[in-house]
Amino acid sequence: MSEETPAQTGTRINFRVISVFAAFALVALFIYLMVVAESILLPFVIAVFVVILLDALAIRLTKFSIKGASLPAWAGMTISILVFIAGFIFLANLVRSNIADVTAALPGYEENIRSMLDKSLAFIGVRELPSVQELIKQIDVGKTLGSTVSAVAAITGNMLTVLFYIVFILLEQVTFGQKVKALFQKSDDLKRAQEMIDQITKDIQTYIGLKTFVSAITGIVSYIVMAFVGVDFAGFWAVLIFILNFIPYIGSLVGVAFPAVLTLVQFDSLIPFVITGTVLTSVQLAVGNIIEPRLMGRSLNLSPLVILLSLAIFGQIWGIVGMVLSMPFMVIAMIVCANFDATRPVAIVLSATGNVNRRHPIL
Repeated sequence: MSEETPAQTGTRINFRVISVFAAFALVALFIYLMVVAESILLPFVIAVFVVILLDALAIRLTKFSIKGASLPAWAGMTISILVFIAGFIFLANLVRSNIADVTAALPGYEENIRSMLDKSLAFIGVRELPSVQELIKQIDVGKTLGSTVSAVAAITGNMLTVLFYIVFILLEQVTFGQKVKALFQKSDDLKRAQEMIDQITKDIQTYIGLKTFVSAITGIVSYIVMAFVGVDFAGFWAVLIFILNFIPYIGSLVGVAFPAVLTLVQFDSLIPFVITGTVLTSVQLAVGNIIEPRLMGRSLNLSPLVILLSLAIFGQIWGIVGMVLSMPFMVIAMIVCANFDATRPVAIVLSATGNVNRRHPIL
């Protein structure tokens, strides 16, 4: 085998540099599209993640067998879709019921808040605090209701858009294999392409599936703890903890802070606050430092700086939904980039250690 000439080496390095700049140009273009096409792109990204979860669940279901018989692929996907619909209905009812419960519990919370504030501010001579009713009088009710209705309408419209995207993405999956075969006429190229696509899909589904599973464990254990203590709206807080667990660093902190602070308002004693805060924090630490690393291994090999930047960028553009989506999106980006020679340098930059593995030949 002949050695590489200096000219060939220089050409290869130049090509790699150009590829890196091209990849970062695509990143800049995507950020621009996130801003100008938010109403189109955000529901589509959510739909993609939902479809990944549906695929991961369907695959798990088809692997179970009873007396040698297992579910066909269509049955696994059907059950996955039914589970998703049931979960969506459950969350919608949970939010609706909690709005009514908060309204009913508000007077009791007001009394506890006033008692706490009276004790705290007595040292500085403040004796009278405005009631909730007096504060409401200072609010432009018409404007507030208008903003609330607009926000609810936007959320409803986005959910309908997400559902439409999910349907069409699932339909597109049926013919995707045929398109791959049409793109690669040679059998060797087709085999390598299928291996690469299968591995990328498997890695992505594994990460999304395990992350969802770990977040669900955190939410369930947190619910048990809060229900034992008697925290109001334990189901709602458990769902919130499940969602916030997708946000690194600050997600677990916020997920613990909300129900812990509620115990200060709900109970006259500090004991529920101490129990709730301590146990929920212990659950987060155990899941984040023991369970999740054991299950996911080194699949989450993102640089801490990249994590913070992605949280800031996605959060600034897409709000809390963007922060939830930022980590799965960056992990998917790194997995995909690692499987192509042209974008492999981008995956190395995104990684924490620079150790990015490839398992199949690259086209």
